[in-house]
Amino acid sequence: MSRLEPIDIGEAARRLGISAAALRLYEKRGLLPKARRTASGYRQYSQEDLQRARLVRRARRAGLSLAQIAQAMQRDATRACLQRLLRNHLARLEGEAKRIERLQRHLRRWMGEDVD
Repeated sequence: MSRLEPIDIGEAARRLGISAAALRLYEKRGLLPKARRTASGYRQYSQEDLQRARLVRRARRAGLSLAQIAQAMQRDATRACLQRLLRNHLARLEGEAKRIERLQRHLRRWMGEDVD
């Protein structure tokens, strides 16, 4: 099979390392365009669909919700919009990490342990 030929949902899921249910969910949430269908009704995915699904999967692994990803993709389907969203998410995580470090120091002092 040529890399440019559409592939079925099972093969797409295998290549992406996700479940077919996840692909259907991405489609339902508008993260992927409605899949083309064969005459018998089976979903078919293009290489462009797979690239978009990879982007969604990577954003999910980075901790973004499907709603955040959908919002970013609706505003601007380019990577630039997603990059801004990821930078903001990273800044929130860094702030949370600092807050946790302060809390840990406070708890150690309270418990009488040495603090660096």
